[in-house]
Amino acid sequence: MPHTYTDAGAIEALRETGDYQKIARLLDNSWRSAAELDDETVRLRLLAAELAGRNNEIEEMEAALAPYLDNVDRVPFGLAPRVLLTIALYHYRRNEPSEALRLASLAETVAAVRDDEFTRGEAVQLQGQALWSLERWEEAAQCFQTAIELYAGSSRSYRVGLAYLCLGAVRNRMGAVEEARSTLERGIKILLKSNDDYSLAVGRVNVAQALNVLGEHDTAQKYLMFAYETFEQMGHAQYTYLTLNSIAATLVWLKEYDRAEAYVERALELGARVRSTQIASTYEVKARVHLARREGDKCWKALVVACEIAEQANSPSQTADARRTLGKYYLSQERDEDAAAVLWEALDIARDLRASLLELEIKALLAQALCETNPLEACKLLSDVETALGTRPLVDLKREAIAARRRINSLSQEQYFILSDGKIPLLADAKISLLKWLWARALHKAKGNARDAASILGVTPTYIRKLTKVIPRDLLRPGKKRSKRK
Repeated sequence: MPHTYTDAGAIEALRETGDYQKIARLLDNSWRSAAELDDETVRLRLLAAELAGRNNEIEEMEAALAPYLDNVDRVPFGLAPRVLLTIALYHYRRNEPSEALRLASLAETVAAVRDDEFTRGEAVQLQGQALWSLERWEEAAQCFQTAIELYAGSSRSYRVGLAYLCLGAVRNRMGAVEEARSTLERGIKILLKSNDDYSLAVGRVNVAQALNVLGEHDTAQKYLMFAYETFEQMGHAQYTYLTLNSIAATLVWLKEYDRAEAYVERALELGARVRSTQIASTYEVKARVHLARREGDKCWKALVVACEIAEQANSPSQTADARRTLGKYYLSQERDEDAAAVLWEALDIARDLRASLLELEIKALLAQALCETNPLEACKLLSDVETALGTRPLVDLKREAIAARRRINSLSQEQYFILSDGKIPLLADAKISLLKWLWARALHKAKGNARDAASILGVTPTYIRKLTKVIPRDLLRPGKKRSKRK
């Protein structure tokens, strides 16, 4: 007969190396029939629940935690922090982030009272994960930073690697993709020394998302295919679905639309089966495939579904993404007014989320939608984008900014000037104002010589004399106004 461990301490030690496969081999079923509140039994049940959670086996997780879910007060005080933490993890796996956050915060408090730094660090990290699910990204990043400090103080390198993966992923959502990439690669480097293929695969999915934003789509695709194979071998349906979604999005950037559509269909089928809360994002990717193929009707239908599901799921990030792509669709249909309306809504959501790159992308699209009706606002938005971009290697975002700049530059001087001055009530007044502007510019170039300025404008001296009747004399000469003599 194979030897099995019943010593919880020996199995718990394997958690610090990430060797959950060995934990699965060594953990027997003795806890099922043992006294529920015995210290050893509690610890074994917590290990069984954690293992089931990693495999997305929610019913098995619930069975292991059943004696404590409604009777946590009966748990020995020394084990209370870890029991609370594992129950919080159970709610997190059930897509109940608010309850997970409450219980993880309570676990941290009890762990601090008991001077249990090991459990405290994991409780802080789980708070970050719950906040991440609630799309409170700045708070989540702060939690992950704190967890890293706590783990480092206890020399827990494996846990440090996990926290770096979480921090990098949330930084990616916030738009700090360069920092996200380095943080994720640091976490992956640490975890390569562990035995946790699952977490490594999660890290590769996250770093691929950062690489896509940076325009390195081929490398991102390699990371994603590697992760996909890992999740399929493990039979982890939830992460297999999420990876399929990312692969489809990457293939759109690579302009492999047939393959992208095939992966979208597989993702939709699997996502429905696992009841994922990210289905709206899959429909948004589906819409991008149709948009790239100029299949307007199909794109519209996919976007309607994406917007409805995102709102039902109460997911601001998916709602903003869907509305961003809906704005692109309207621009492709030359429906600039509709595009502007939906993009303003998306911009408000992106600002609330503190999603900086999404905000910049929406501003670039808005500049395209507004340039003919409100070129002054379009220029302001585009200036924000170009200033924020600087020398950052964000290829796709720069492409949108260039498209906006071309649309603005295509406006004639007269059209730009008249439309951008909202203070002018009549077209006749606008024409006079335009003449003043053109004359002032020409006079500046001619260094104050009116005859040379007239030559630059291609008009006669007679025209200049008529022009001086509608232009105040002090505007005819560049430089400072003469001060009145006292």
